[in-house]
Amino acid sequence: MVGFLSWWDGVELWLSGLGFVVQTAVVMPVVLLLAYGLAWGLDAALGEGIKVRERLRHGRDGEVR
Repeated sequence: MVGFLSWWDGVELWLSGLGFVVQTAVVMPVVLLLAYGLAWGLDAALGEGIKVRERLRHGRDGEVR
């Protein structure tokens, strides 16, 4: 853990030394990839939750409960 935190401090210092435009160009692809991954995961989880709810709601015989 100490090694990771030391590496992160180095990255943070390097990034803070860059100009604003360069910081934006470096950070935005990372943030966009993380946001896309989070949205994809939440969409998949919500889709599965809706499928489970529909199965529970309609039951095995297809009647709405």
